[in-house]
Amino acid sequence: MWLEPLISFLTYQRWFFYFARYSVLGYVRLFHGLSIEGQENIPSKGGLIVAANHFSSLDPPVLGVCVPRPIDYMAKKELFDTTFGNILMQGLIAFPVDRSKADMTAIKEALRRLQQGRVVGIFIQGTRNAGDAEALNGAAFLAQRGNVPIVPAAIWRKGRRFYVRFGSPLQAGDRSKETMQALTNATMERIHELMG
Repeated sequence: MWLEPLISFLTYQRWFFYFARYSVLGYVRLFHGLSIEGQENIPSKGGLIVAANHFSSLDPPVLGVCVPRPIDYMAKKELFDTTFGNILMQGLIAFPVDRSKADMTAIKEALRRLQQGRVVGIFIQGTRNAGDAEALNGAAFLAQRGNVPIVPAAIWRKGRRFYVRFGSPLQAGDRSKETMQALTNATMERIHELMG
């Protein structure tokens, strides 16, 4: 009975999101150092996908505090399985995705948020990895269907220090499979370039 009002309070009032955002920003700046470049490449309004690499469990919060707009993450559904996890994820305006299949519910939710002019964050390789795992077409697919640009983002560490760099927006183009694959490839190539 108490769960739904609590989730509603955390999610729709947005206070928890901003509290978490500035708490993480303070922590990262104080204990890790943070270098941010290319924020001017992020449009100030309109639906947008931020597509990034993913090597650390800290990537989502670190990337989130670097985007000057609220960012909605598509997060693995297992994070929503417990009461605490469900409250936390919804308070952070994330939504679940089943990575074991083509999750149409998650796709529709992402498109709904994009149509509302929101920013959706996607880790383009699908999961955390330290190497050159193949990029997936999810970000490009959503960009095509939602007719929104993709901003490539690179995140990495040197020692304790985090570096985040955003590239220029990439336009979705037509809805062909060839264009989708080309957009995925271009996004991943740009991420590698941003990492230097």
